[in-house]
Amino acid sequence: MRLILAIFIFVSFSFSKEFCISNFKKEICDNFKIANGIIIKSKLKKEEIKRALKLDSINQIAFLKSSNIYLVDTNTPIKDYEQLKKLDFIEYVIPDIIQRKKRANFDIHRYQKSLNLNTYWSKTKGEGINIAIIDDGFDLQSEEFSDTHAVFSYDVDSKTLNSSPQRKYDNHGTKVAGVIFGKHNGNEVEGIAPNANLIAIRQTTNKTSDTILAFSVAQKAGAHIINCSWNSPFLLKIISDIIKDTVLKNIVVVFAAGNESKEIKALSIEASIPEVVTVGATQKFSNYGEFIDFRLDSRVMSVGKNGSLVMFGGTSATAPMISGLIALKLAENKRVSIEEIIENLKKELKYKQKRL
Repeated sequence: MRLILAIFIFVSFSFSKEFCISNFKKEICDNFKIANGIIIKSKLKKEEIKRALKLDSINQIAFLKSSNIYLVDTNTPIKDYEQLKKLDFIEYVIPDIIQRKKRANFDIHRYQKSLNLNTYWSKTKGEGINIAIIDDGFDLQSEEFSDTHAVFSYDVDSKTLNSSPQRKYDNHGTKVAGVIFGKHNGNEVEGIAPNANLIAIRQTTNKTSDTILAFSVAQKAGAHIINCSWNSPFLLKIISDIIKDTVLKNIVVVFAAGNESKEIKALSIEASIPEVVTVGATQKFSNYGEFIDFRLDSRVMSVGKNGSLVMFGGTSATAPMISGLIALKLAENKRVSIEEIIENLKKELKYKQKRL
């Protein structure tokens, strides 16, 4: 983990300019907001690519199965992008684009109906399973999280070992964590897998290199499941690559479907990656389509600022419900394949959905 935590110790500025990038073999032109960096995917090792490019300011931010992802610090990202994409030893290159992260939050004013969780809880409450949540800040100081096993905490924005909220509205991660880890103490919030281990990863900028780093940190921290209750406005190939690589390492990646009441198209957002588990809601606001693996009633109570009990809904809430259920299944039998767990859950929840 030290290797990852030591990178990105430089000041990065962002600016907007209209230009075109290659993404999934198509040209996309927009007024992109970008940071002072270039992201490179290459089979070359770090020292090899340093020599090939005659640069020292190269940091490795991800280790893929057959290639690596690097971040190059530069004040001229667009110019460098045009030059680097011509080199045959670079598989893929893109400026460090900053997107607005779309939280899948949607306020609901009723309670969630039962998933018959007592059947699961009679066997396990998630012991031994590491669940990473990539989101904004986590306020874990309240009584509702007093028994939570927070085994690792990291702020991708500041590159520090602290995932606590830093801004006024920095509490979406707390709500997501409450769905999974809320203490069983007689309150209306009862986490689905409260005895699992939390890997709390705060990321608010949605800078491409930071998203890659977030998944790398989750991998290095030993996550079995990664919950993402968000999507980007559009899917970048390099993000698809790091997520697919994560799944190849037997880590379950769960994404919220989103709340725009529209069909999820191929290669559109992170939820459209076939390898991820995509979770929608039974309400009409939920996105829909062939990429949806689960649909749940999204009405739930969770944890807000200073331990307050708050209404929480939308596919931001249904994604951690499924992450929690997968954790219970994994804790019950670690020898069962992820594919088998997903298929069994689909059979069980199909029946329960008919009763909602």
